[in-house]
Amino acid sequence: MSALFGFINKNGKPAEKVFLNKILQAVSHRATDGSFSWLHHNVAMGNCRLIVYPQHHFEQQPLEIGHLTITADARIDNRNELASYFELDRHLLSITPDSQLILQAYQKWGQKCVDHLEGGFAFAIWDKQNQHLFAATDHIGFRPFFYYDSPDVFIFCSEIKGVVAAKPLPNYFNDESLIEYFYRKGTPNQTYNKEVFALCGGNTLTLQNGNISINKYWNLESTGKYSFKRDEDWYDCTRELLYRAVEKRLNPDMPIGIKLSGGLDSTSIACILSELLMKKNKPLYAFSSVLPIDHKGIEKDERNYIEIVGRQCPNIIQTYVEASGTGPFSNLEESFQMEENFLSSTFYMNRALLHEAKEKKIRILFSGFGGDYWFSWKGSSAIYELMQQGYYRNAFRLMHQFSKTEQQSLLHIFRGMYISHTSWYKRLREIFREKETNWTEQTTLHKHFVENYSTQIDRHSNYDNTTLIQALINDGSIGRMKSRFYNLNSTYKMDSAIPLFDKDIFELLSDLPLYFFVNGGCKRSLIRNIMEGINPPEVNKRKDKLPFSPECVKRIYGDRGLVKQLINSPSYSFIFDRYIDKKLINNHIDNIPCVYTGTSDDIIGLRIAQSGIASVVLKHLSDSNYIFD
Repeated sequence: MSALFGFINKNGKPAEKVFLNKILQAVSHRATDGSFSWLHHNVAMGNCRLIVYPQHHFEQQPLEIGHLTITADARIDNRNELASYFELDRHLLSITPDSQLILQAYQKWGQKCVDHLEGGFAFAIWDKQNQHLFAATDHIGFRPFFYYDSPDVFIFCSEIKGVVAAKPLPNYFNDESLIEYFYRKGTPNQTYNKEVFALCGGNTLTLQNGNISINKYWNLESTGKYSFKRDEDWYDCTRELLYRAVEKRLNPDMPIGIKLSGGLDSTSIACILSELLMKKNKPLYAFSSVLPIDHKGIEKDERNYIEIVGRQCPNIIQTYVEASGTGPFSNLEESFQMEENFLSSTFYMNRALLHEAKEKKIRILFSGFGGDYWFSWKGSSAIYELMQQGYYRNAFRLMHQFSKTEQQSLLHIFRGMYISHTSWYKRLREIFREKETNWTEQTTLHKHFVENYSTQIDRHSNYDNTTLIQALINDGSIGRMKSRFYNLNSTYKMDSAIPLFDKDIFELLSDLPLYFFVNGGCKRSLIRNIMEGINPPEVNKRKDKLPFSPECVKRIYGDRGLVKQLINSPSYSFIFDRYIDKKLINNHIDNIPCVYTGTSDDIIGLRIAQSGIASVVLKHLSDSNYIFD
């Protein structure tokens, strides 16, 4: 695991080390195990190293072989397969770093090398003979790659701050980053800096004769690769791929950690990790968000379920994290610099967990994040989608099963799982229901600002779940989300492992029959079935889930006075005039509940917290001389 960076003076001027040092200084936190640079005429490349996997001990990057030089951030999973192509024996493979395998793949297959690489990677290869740059990211986008391109210079880095450190001034704020923050509907390759872009997952970039070209080399789609007649075979294959996804991200010789919430997803990863590490007589360090043991309020946490997991997995060493004295507005500028993104209202808890993991010297931190996107999807619209596809018999069979498991009439199930998803029902509901704000869709952004992006916000609105997730993977949205976790973890000197976003798992899910998500009249039935006998029964059967940070709403309530100060401060006026609706906040800020209620009132608090966070970040960028045009 590394950070890569470099630049090419397209005007032919010699590369000056001072600009390379500016980038290195901006990403110096990534140089845990050293940093190295390479300059040749008008080209400079560098690499910061963090040793996580055995092959990293042999990395000497940038690596020059003949007229090719590479800098890479990679974990290549099909090393044995590549070794057979290159006729490397086991001993040679054990001392061959991933960067060398990538470079050999490029020598053999040229730009088609990406079709022969599996794992997480971002790399740039400079061909000094042909004056040509070739860069690529892995299929999903696990490893980030940001770049700036102008007539004079091309700059790239694993982090936005590295690019910004070397690019010419001024910097321009990208308004669209607010649409991504509030709606999750931004353009995936854009960042908060209007001139810095992301090379999204499954893409290659070439620079030749001063011009860049970006090409998509992989899309996720159903190919029929997986096809079984028996349900048990689907479950067995899914379980095998999940174990494999965990194992290939695992190096038992390094301290291994997991963010354990007590929910289905993180528990599943924890139980698999515990089993694999137990065979090596190694511990698994778990880090969990909880309330203080003597908490007097009515809030609840996941401690009970976490302890159940710990009793089943005796090699788990548990750390409970309370993040006392922090909240959604703690150290915002510093956290923004780390995440390079507008922050979630629970970022403070995530930082507290990472701090504890760093204290335990964790080098690989696992997470069950993202399961509910697809792998452990509830299947809320599955019956509606089956009916739309003409699978009426399957749909009615499942409705009968739900009627039995939930002890509800068939008509009630039909209304909730089919009729409520139809377009005509939604239109009628809008007509007849009382006018009330739907805070899952409503934000505090000015209407006149949002209207500029209405087409974008409506994007994917009519997609079914499978098509939507495939679209989000293929356009780079999922990868950008994952790469933000990766860079944040890197700040704490550890790799980020999120197995439920694995490419092989995604390919299987593209072929998986839809009914598996609700088989037997049970939501999230896929993960429940494959993890039966592996997860503790109490967790595997649970249907409730408490918030990641159990006091988040209460902490937002406690900070509402700060938000009031922001909206009334003259120095923030340009933000509320242009982007955020001050009147809307004033009308609802006193409706924030003081405790978690599990209702739409909680979302009011989250939206207002977003507004306060965005305001502080925008002011920080303004103070950093960003231009808002």
